[in-house]
Amino acid sequence: MKAILPLLLLAAVPAFAAPAPPAVCPEVAAQLTEYLASAKQRIGVDGEVRVEFDVDAQGRPQLVALQGKRRYQAPVRIALDSLDCQAGTPQRYILNIRFADPVPMMAASAASATMAQAPNQDAR
Repeated sequence: MKAILPLLLLAAVPAFAAPAPPAVCPEVAAQLTEYLASAKQRIGVDGEVRVEFDVDAQGRPQLVALQGKRRYQAPVRIALDSLDCQAGTPQRYILNIRFADPVPMMAASAASATMAQAPNQDAR
């Protein structure tokens, strides 16, 4: 038993040691956008996915929870495994990912104008 004690003491972190920086996935949104760019085209329907994952001390992402459109769950899992993260203190990420066609600016302006005019027409 005496041989184990010195090993435990060598592994202990001194109280004055600087804390490790957080484990991070730099530009996680940009990375996921790149990895998931073709998923909407392949699947062809709008959908949302909520993903919760941890980045461990070695910088490896680990899935915690995945909810939402079942068709998009496999591409999100694959993209998560491809993330380039950095080691540090473990961190948790929670992201909502929406798969939808981009709305053109002209259509968005027309929709907003129509919605703004709708109450005036009902008032007549």
